[in-house]
Amino acid sequence: MNGGFHQAVLERADAAVLVVDPHDLGVRWASPAARRLFGGASGLLPDLVASADAAAVGTFLQAAGGTGASRCTCAVPVEGSVHRRVDLVARDLSSDPDVRGLVVVALDVTGWAETAYELGSRLNTDALTGLANRTGFLPRLEQAVRGASGPVLVFLDLDQFKDVNDRHGHAAGDHVLRLVASRLVEVVSGRGTAARLGGDEFAVLLDELDERQAVAAVREVLTVLAEPVALGEDVIRVSVSAGITFVRPGHGAEDLLHQADLAMYRAKTLGPVGVAVYDEDLEDWALARKHQVDRLAERLEELHAENRALADAATTDQRTGLPNAATFDADHARRNRVGEPYSLLLVDIDRFHSYNTLYRYLAGHEALREVGQAIARTARSGDRAYRYGGEEFTVLLPDTRLDGALAAGERVRCAVERLGLEHRGNPGGVVTVSIGAVEVVPGASVTDAVEEASVAVLQAKDAGRNRVVGRRAGG
Repeated sequence: MNGGFHQAVLERADAAVLVVDPHDLGVRWASPAARRLFGGASGLLPDLVASADAAAVGTFLQAAGGTGASRCTCAVPVEGSVHRRVDLVARDLSSDPDVRGLVVVALDVTGWAETAYELGSRLNTDALTGLANRTGFLPRLEQAVRGASGPVLVFLDLDQFKDVNDRHGHAAGDHVLRLVASRLVEVVSGRGTAARLGGDEFAVLLDELDERQAVAAVREVLTVLAEPVALGEDVIRVSVSAGITFVRPGHGAEDLLHQADLAMYRAKTLGPVGVAVYDEDLEDWALARKHQVDRLAERLEELHAENRALADAATTDQRTGLPNAATFDADHARRNRVGEPYSLLLVDIDRFHSYNTLYRYLAGHEALREVGQAIARTARSGDRAYRYGGEEFTVLLPDTRLDGALAAGERVRCAVERLGLEHRGNPGGVVTVSIGAVEVVPGASVTDAVEEASVAVLQAKDAGRNRVVGRRAGG
């Protein structure tokens, strides 16, 4: 190599640079870094790399001299150490009078290669079990698809594995998964590859087998996996369902996983430790199963709707739409247990028997509905109105003293009177109500509260009706 300045620079640089004869591929000059990397860097460059890569490096150098090929990766033996991973970058400078050869720059990428391998291994390996994960398994399955027909794909699913986590905890569940994985590796060793696809799902790619052999092999796998697992004083029996499909060219990896998965679900219907082989009829079975599930879901929703309707009927007065007496009793008892003062209104429609006689029962039903809605409209946030029975309504008033209850009763009385419902048998000619307002103090029973409200209503009626009378219960 000529050019004293450039040579002096390269002699002092850390770059591994070689000048190679384009005809015989012999090293004509090497920088100190190149001599260290290649153990002296004398002779033919292809002879300085690992024997497995020699032919590829020779082809690369010849191509670089003819067509400008620029990069090649190879292994370089190092005495007393492991091979180094080296990238070769070449440029043909045969026409340059100072060089007259191929300039090859050697880049030691061993550390990068190791890091890339480690990252790739992490990305392709399931951290819990050490098996290949879905990402690492799919390329192997794709490679099998590109090969000859015959390999067998098995989809495995642990039955009711959620119960293990629920009863024994996730740490125990992880222990079971690791044990299943180790058993799986042991039983398929030398004849297949195992992977964990996720959760409690595993896959196995077995070597070429016919259907009879495949089913027998899978049953052997399931027998091994079904051996009891000891968890402290508890013993868990692992039940696994398996679906089988045969790897044939023309099917993608995801298609094959779908087929094996479908066969596995068919196996679950056969009972514990079930095995099923995929065929095209299973697609129709799956579609019919989906329709059946959809119909069951629709029926389940209908049953839920019926249950909601029954629950509403049990707690709601159908004539007025207000909560009924059973709901009032439950709410009243709950409020009473809180131990804080509250108030209660008992509302009774005046001369309602006379109303039904004059206007008939259909009109009476409508009057009940309108009176009930008028009472509900007067309620504040937190208050609640009920139809108690017959022509009686109640209103619960939380955190309300007697003076507040009297004011609330007056609002109800005025609201009903303003409806203007005709009632020729009542003074004033319209429907009115008599109201008992009761403040319930701590210690008073629910029965006492309702009885006091009834007494107050009778006092309101004795005083001429269409009025509010207040009392205290338990005072």
